[in-house]
Amino acid sequence: MTLQLIRKQIHEAIVAGDSQAIREAVKQALEAGEAPLPLINEVLNPALKDVGDRFDRGDYFLPELIMAAEAMQAAVDVLQPELEARKEQIQSPGRVLMATVQGDIHDIGKNIVTALLRANGFTVLDLGKDVPAAEIMSKAEEFKADIIGLSALLSTTLPYCRDTLRLLEEKGLRQKYHVFIGGGAATPDYAKRIGAEYGGAHAEAAVASMRKALGRG
Repeated sequence: MTLQLIRKQIHEAIVAGDSQAIREAVKQALEAGEAPLPLINEVLNPALKDVGDRFDRGDYFLPELIMAAEAMQAAVDVLQPELEARKEQIQSPGRVLMATVQGDIHDIGKNIVTALLRANGFTVLDLGKDVPAAEIMSKAEEFKADIIGLSALLSTTLPYCRDTLRLLEEKGLRQKYHVFIGGGAATPDYAKRIGAEYGGAHAEAAVASMRKALGRG
Protein backbone atom coordinates (compact mmCIF):
# COMPACT_ATOMS: atom_id res chain seq x y z
CA MET A 1 0.00 0.00 0.00
CA THR A 2 1.33 3.45 -0.90
CA LEU A 3 2.00 6.12 1.71
CA GLN A 4 -0.69 8.26 0.10
CA LEU A 5 -3.29 5.56 0.74
CA ILE A 6 -2.06 5.00 4.29
CA ARG A 7 -2.30 8.75 4.96
CA LYS A 8 -5.86 8.67 3.65
CA GLN A 9 -6.67 5.78 6.01
CA ILE A 10 -5.27 7.75 8.95
CA HIS A 11 -7.38 10.78 8.06
CA GLU A 12 -10.48 8.61 7.77
CA ALA A 13 -9.76 6.89 11.09
CA ILE A 14 -9.61 10.26 12.89
CA VAL A 15 -12.85 11.38 11.26
CA ALA A 16 -14.48 8.07 12.24
CA GLY A 17 -13.03 8.19 15.75
CA ASP A 18 -11.62 4.70 15.25
CA SER A 19 -8.73 4.31 17.72
CA GLN A 20 -7.95 0.72 16.76
CA ALA A 21 -7.82 1.44 13.02
CA ILE A 22 -5.58 4.45 13.51
CA ARG A 23 -3.07 2.50 15.58
CA GLU A 24 -2.68 -0.01 12.76
CA ALA A 25 -2.53 2.66 10.05
CA VAL A 26 0.09 4.70 11.91
CA LYS A 27 2.23 1.57 12.43
CA GLN A 28 1.97 0.87 8.68
CA ALA A 29 3.01 4.44 7.90
CA LEU A 30 6.09 4.17 10.10
CA GLU A 31 7.02 0.80 8.59
CA ALA A 32 6.70 2.36 5.13
CA GLY A 33 9.21 5.06 6.08
CA GLU A 34 6.92 7.91 7.10
CA ALA A 35 8.51 10.33 9.59
CA PRO A 36 6.40 11.07 12.69
CA LEU A 37 6.42 14.88 12.67
CA PRO A 38 5.20 15.26 9.05
CA LEU A 39 2.51 12.68 9.85
CA ILE A 40 1.32 14.80 12.76
CA ASN A 41 1.51 18.16 10.98
CA GLU A 42 0.31 17.10 7.53
CA VAL A 43 -2.22 14.35 8.31
CA LEU A 44 -3.34 14.11 11.93
CA ASN A 45 -3.81 17.82 12.67
CA PRO A 46 -5.72 18.52 9.42
CA ALA A 47 -7.93 15.48 10.11
CA LEU A 48 -8.77 16.80 13.58
CA LYS A 49 -9.57 20.19 12.04
CA ASP A 50 -11.89 18.39 9.63
CA VAL A 51 -13.72 16.95 12.63
CA GLY A 52 -13.96 20.39 14.22
CA ASP A 53 -15.40 21.85 11.02
CA ARG A 54 -18.04 19.10 10.92
CA PHE A 55 -18.91 19.88 14.53
CA ASP A 56 -19.26 23.58 13.71
CA ARG A 57 -21.61 22.76 10.83
CA GLY A 58 -23.75 20.58 13.08
CA ASP A 59 -22.82 17.39 11.22
CA TYR A 60 -21.01 16.01 14.27
CA PHE A 61 -21.89 16.13 17.97
CA LEU A 62 -19.97 15.74 21.24
CA PRO A 63 -19.63 11.93 21.07
CA GLU A 64 -17.95 12.14 17.65
CA LEU A 65 -15.71 14.95 18.90
CA ILE A 66 -14.60 12.92 21.91
CA MET A 67 -13.97 9.80 19.81
CA ALA A 68 -11.85 11.81 17.35
CA ALA A 69 -9.79 13.25 20.22
CA GLU A 70 -9.26 9.74 21.60
CA ALA A 71 -8.20 8.48 18.17
CA MET A 72 -5.75 11.37 17.88
CA GLN A 73 -4.27 10.45 21.27
CA ALA A 74 -4.01 6.81 20.21
CA ALA A 75 -2.03 7.88 17.14
CA VAL A 76 0.31 10.05 19.22
CA ASP A 77 0.86 7.16 21.65
CA VAL A 78 2.08 5.01 18.73
CA LEU A 79 4.30 7.79 17.42
CA GLN A 80 5.84 8.77 20.77
CA PRO A 81 8.55 6.04 20.91
CA GLU A 82 9.64 6.94 17.38
CA LEU A 83 9.74 10.64 18.27
CA GLU A 84 11.90 9.85 21.29
CA ALA A 85 14.19 7.62 19.25
CA ARG A 86 14.73 10.46 16.78
CA LYS A 87 15.09 12.97 19.63
CA GLU A 88 12.20 14.91 18.15
CA GLN A 89 9.34 16.60 19.97
CA ILE A 90 5.84 17.57 19.00
CA GLN A 91 5.80 21.36 18.88
CA SER A 92 3.41 22.33 21.65
CA PRO A 93 1.28 25.41 20.90
CA GLY A 94 1.38 26.27 24.60
CA ARG A 95 0.85 25.22 28.21
CA VAL A 96 -2.69 25.24 29.61
CA LEU A 97 -3.85 24.80 33.19
CA MET A 98 -7.46 23.58 33.39
CA ALA A 99 -9.71 23.59 36.46
CA THR A 100 -13.36 23.53 37.46
CA VAL A 101 -13.67 26.32 40.00
CA GLN A 102 -14.38 26.04 43.70
CA GLY A 103 -17.87 24.84 44.62
CA ASP A 104 -18.49 23.16 41.26
CA ILE A 105 -18.11 19.40 40.84
CA HIS A 106 -19.12 19.22 37.17
CA ASP A 107 -16.18 18.37 34.95
CA ILE A 108 -17.45 16.68 31.78
CA GLY A 109 -17.07 19.82 29.67
CA LYS A 110 -13.63 20.56 31.11
CA ASN A 111 -12.53 16.99 30.43
CA ILE A 112 -13.61 17.25 26.79
CA VAL A 113 -11.68 20.50 26.33
CA THR A 114 -8.65 18.94 28.04
CA ALA A 115 -8.77 15.93 25.71
CA LEU A 116 -9.00 18.14 22.63
CA LEU A 117 -6.20 20.40 23.83
CA ARG A 118 -3.91 17.40 24.29
CA ALA A 119 -4.94 16.03 20.91
CA ASN A 120 -3.94 19.38 19.42
CA GLY A 121 -0.49 19.13 20.99
CA PHE A 122 -0.99 21.44 23.98
CA THR A 123 0.74 20.57 27.24
CA VAL A 124 -2.07 20.43 29.81
CA LEU A 125 -2.24 20.27 33.59
CA ASP A 126 -5.76 19.32 34.72
CA LEU A 127 -6.38 20.19 38.38
CA GLY A 128 -9.81 18.54 38.41
CA LYS A 129 -12.92 19.99 40.03
CA ASP A 130 -13.79 22.17 43.03
CA VAL A 131 -10.41 23.93 42.91
CA PRO A 132 -9.84 27.07 45.03
CA ALA A 133 -8.47 30.24 43.40
CA ALA A 134 -5.26 30.16 45.47
CA GLU A 135 -4.45 26.66 44.25
CA ILE A 136 -5.15 27.61 40.63
CA MET A 137 -2.77 30.55 40.95
CA SER A 138 0.05 28.61 42.64
CA LYS A 139 -0.17 25.67 40.24
CA ALA A 140 -0.20 28.02 37.22
CA GLU A 141 3.06 29.50 38.50
CA GLU A 142 4.64 26.09 39.08
CA PHE A 143 3.47 24.78 35.71
CA LYS A 144 4.57 27.93 33.88
CA ALA A 145 1.20 28.07 32.15
CA ASP A 146 0.46 30.32 29.19
CA ILE A 147 -3.30 29.93 29.64
CA ILE A 148 -5.59 29.32 32.61
CA GLY A 149 -8.88 27.68 31.65
CA LEU A 150 -11.68 27.95 34.22
CA SER A 151 -14.89 25.94 33.99
CA ALA A 152 -18.13 26.80 35.78
CA LEU A 153 -21.38 25.01 35.05
CA LEU A 154 -23.36 26.59 37.87
CA SER A 155 -24.22 30.29 38.00
CA THR A 156 -23.52 30.19 41.75
CA THR A 157 -19.88 29.31 41.09
CA LEU A 158 -19.20 32.01 38.48
CA PRO A 159 -17.97 34.41 41.21
CA TYR A 160 -15.05 32.03 41.79
CA CYS A 161 -13.89 32.74 38.23
CA ARG A 162 -13.92 36.44 39.15
CA ASP A 163 -12.10 35.71 42.42
CA THR A 164 -9.33 33.90 40.56
CA LEU A 165 -8.77 36.89 38.31
CA ARG A 166 -8.81 39.26 41.29
CA LEU A 167 -6.23 37.15 43.12
CA LEU A 168 -3.95 37.12 40.09
CA GLU A 169 -4.33 40.91 39.90
CA GLU A 170 -3.55 41.37 43.60
CA LYS A 171 -0.39 39.29 43.28
CA GLY A 172 0.77 41.16 40.18
CA LEU A 173 0.45 38.06 38.00
CA ARG A 174 -2.56 38.89 35.84
CA GLN A 175 -0.57 39.93 32.78
CA LYS A 176 1.30 36.61 32.68
CA TYR A 177 -1.72 34.59 31.59
CA HIS A 178 -4.57 34.43 29.16
CA VAL A 179 -7.53 33.48 31.37
CA PHE A 180 -10.43 31.75 29.64
CA ILE A 181 -13.77 30.87 31.18
CA GLY A 182 -16.26 28.32 29.89
CA GLY A 183 -19.07 26.03 30.96
CA GLY A 184 -22.84 26.24 31.06
CA ALA A 185 -22.96 29.35 33.24
CA ALA A 186 -20.27 31.30 31.38
CA THR A 187 -21.20 33.93 28.80
CA PRO A 188 -19.20 36.36 26.65
CA ASP A 189 -20.73 39.25 28.60
CA TYR A 190 -19.66 37.86 31.97
CA ALA A 191 -16.17 37.12 30.68
CA LYS A 192 -15.84 40.71 29.52
CA ARG A 193 -17.11 42.08 32.84
CA ILE A 194 -14.49 40.22 34.88
CA GLY A 195 -11.66 40.78 32.41
CA ALA A 196 -11.44 37.23 31.09
CA GLU A 197 -11.69 35.72 27.62
CA TYR A 198 -14.68 33.59 26.64
CA GLY A 199 -13.75 30.13 25.41
CA GLY A 200 -16.84 29.61 23.32
CA ALA A 201 -20.06 27.64 23.26
CA HIS A 202 -18.37 24.26 22.77
CA ALA A 203 -15.06 22.46 23.25
CA GLU A 204 -13.72 22.88 19.71
CA ALA A 205 -14.37 26.64 19.89
CA ALA A 206 -12.45 26.81 23.18
CA VAL A 207 -9.42 25.11 21.65
CA ALA A 208 -9.58 27.39 18.59
CA SER A 209 -9.81 30.46 20.86
CA MET A 210 -6.78 29.36 22.86
CA ARG A 211 -4.77 28.69 19.71
CA LYS A 212 -5.66 32.15 18.43
CA ALA A 213 -4.73 33.78 21.75
CA LEU A 214 -1.23 32.30 21.44
CA GLY A 215 -0.90 33.24 17.79
CA ARG A 216 -1.36 29.65 16.61
CA GLY A 217 -4.80 30.01 15.04
